[in-house]
Amino acid sequence: MNDKTGILPFRPYIYDVKAAGEIKNLTAPPYDVISKELQNELYERSEYNIVRLEFGKEEDGDGGSKNKYTRAGASFKEWIDKGILKRETKNSIYVYAQTFTIDDVSYERTGFISLFRLPETKENTSIYGHEATLSKPKEDRFKLMEAANANFSPIFSVFEDKNSKVLNILKNSIKTVKKLFDFTDENNIKNVLYKIENEYVISDIQNEMSGKPVYIADGHHRFETCLNYRDYVKKTGLDKNKGINADSCLMFFAPSNQEGLVILPTHRGIKGKDVNINIERFIESLTKYFIFKETNTDDLLKENKKYGEKSVSFGFAHKSGKSFILSFKGEGVSGKTENPLEMLDVSVLQEYILKKALRIAQEEIDAQKYLVYEKDPQKALDKVKRGDLEAVFFMNPTKIEDVIKIASLNLRMPQKSTYFYPKIIGGLVINPLSVK
Repeated sequence: MNDKTGILPFRPYIYDVKAAGEIKNLTAPPYDVISKELQNELYERSEYNIVRLEFGKEEDGDGGSKNKYTRAGASFKEWIDKGILKRETKNSIYVYAQTFTIDDVSYERTGFISLFRLPETKENTSIYGHEATLSKPKEDRFKLMEAANANFSPIFSVFEDKNSKVLNILKNSIKTVKKLFDFTDENNIKNVLYKIENEYVISDIQNEMSGKPVYIADGHHRFETCLNYRDYVKKTGLDKNKGINADSCLMFFAPSNQEGLVILPTHRGIKGKDVNINIERFIESLTKYFIFKETNTDDLLKENKKYGEKSVSFGFAHKSGKSFILSFKGEGVSGKTENPLEMLDVSVLQEYILKKALRIAQEEIDAQKYLVYEKDPQKALDKVKRGDLEAVFFMNPTKIEDVIKIASLNLRMPQKSTYFYPKIIGGLVINPLSVK
């Protein structure tokens, strides 16, 4: 096998469904999209649901060495001892396919799960992110890694796969191997996991991936935590004294040039007693930068999608019942085109509308003081009609080419710029960091 590549086969822990129950009751979405209600629901599904390790509940009396992190570490060990989780016997790479439907169109996204060797320095050319991170989530993830010494969910990355060489290897390899898991989750997403043990196939994947940069789609906080924990392990000698190997992290890799790599938009609702949008004054304030077309709410989303194919545009719905398409006249926030970040829909909205027209300050945007982020356009419209929101701006999705371009330049997008759908679920494979 090619040991010089950053792609490494591994021996994860996997649920023994005979002992733990149906796999669909054991998995969970990434921790950062789990609400309190969903957390409770996942707890109810199974006493062995991965949420108890990845995103456990806080309890009365927690403090010191008794907390959700230490409980996760203890439960992880207990589940191994009880045979709920079993260690794979051979180094492998795992092909993961998700089939889903959007607007009555069916898609399949295929990629693979393996370990990714962490870069030794921050000035690397192997992996790039596109989102800024916050200290609190990284502190939370660090405490979990310290207590459990494991990756319970994979980071989601994408890579450019010209001529679909890697994708073809993956699709051909699964024709002759057994499915580990095959189930449809509560969101009607079909999840299938295959194990690739063949060393020649693994080497082919490694050779094709050698030298390819990868781009983080989802999991920026987890990735930076892996870097921080790796440095901590080496600094404290845990690698030598406790047999902890934190030089790599669990990652899902998806070829970018496939129909199933879907990015959904996140719409921006405006709320708060300090933001009262007068339609006439609002339009007048933006005529220098935007062309306005009045429409009705029924056609708003369809019209915005059509206009968005040609230029930066937004669908705008106001609580008064009026709706418009706002088409941007310029080429970028500063009038220059060399910075791709300035030409993003989310950047134009932030700079020209939120800041200039509505006078919302950057720190207020960061704190979401007047903003409500909504994935479902119909829910956003309903909130406007009820008066729960002053208005809503409907976004078009960010293109994967823009994500890659911006990440490769080490630039950072505004909050909620991308929503890769569907999420990569946790609990299919678990990467132990202890070599014992």
